[in-house]
Amino acid sequence: MDKNYIDLHIHTTNSDGYFSPKEIVEMASKNDTSLIAISDHDSICGLPEFKENLKFGMHGIAGVEFSSYIMLNNKKIKLHILGYGFDENNIKMLNLLQEMKEKRVAAHIKLLNFAKMKLLNLPEESLSRINMERYCWFDREFIKCLEQDNYSMDVINYYRDYFKSNRFSYGPDYDLEVQRVIDAIHSADGFVVLAHPMAYKLTRDEVTNIISKLSDMGIDGIEVYQSDCSVGDSLYLMQLADKFNLLQSVGSDFHRDFNSDGRMIGKGIDNNLCIEETSLTNKLLSLKKDFRRNK
Repeated sequence: MDKNYIDLHIHTTNSDGYFSPKEIVEMASKNDTSLIAISDHDSICGLPEFKENLKFGMHGIAGVEFSSYIMLNNKKIKLHILGYGFDENNIKMLNLLQEMKEKRVAAHIKLLNFAKMKLLNLPEESLSRINMERYCWFDREFIKCLEQDNYSMDVINYYRDYFKSNRFSYGPDYDLEVQRVIDAIHSADGFVVLAHPMAYKLTRDEVTNIISKLSDMGIDGIEVYQSDCSVGDSLYLMQLADKFNLLQSVGSDFHRDFNSDGRMIGKGIDNNLCIEETSLTNKLLSLKKDFRRNK
């Protein structure tokens, strides 16, 4: 590799990504990205395949992204919390992942039951192929089934409208308080990082307040370099990292190769990442929390 870019925020088919861990490794290698972490939503199922296919000269980091929330001014704020370099066999972490899987399945079943109340005839065969355990865009999978079975546009649009207000969070039953996430990752000897701080549609004052609160709770770092961040955003986040003595991380939040914004593993959008060193990766490497292929 001519370069040695870093990307600690990549999704695979084990959550809502479109590529397998093996394919992600191939893509990262072609993009001069030699230090990567797969950070699937509420799942570490891709780790074995990731380790098995890591190329010589590359470093891998165990990663995960928990869907969580924090209270700010009596308002519930959805957050994504990243964990890195943890013991993947830690019981507390595994129990939390299992809990989230069970909540995820229950949420999907709840949506299906809602649909059954509204439609007399569902495409049962198509719906049965949706992986209910996977963190996926369940609404998109559901709509795809309706389209494939030639349901009317009136029916399809009805569900599109319904899912607009029920997308991603899976409702209150899927909530996970952020302190529990921090404690679980730390119990597994991992590092806790706030994902994409500028992506929550908050003011900078709100972002500052949240990072201050998370710092008090024991968070280790923030994603300073991210595909959706402007140069000004990253400079602002660097200042916050310094102010609260937090580690700096980098991640593309890559899901698929046909993103409308054109983001790429290791390079972000229009090469706005291309980072070869961060304080977080320096810490992970110094503690030998990476894995690699020896031959």
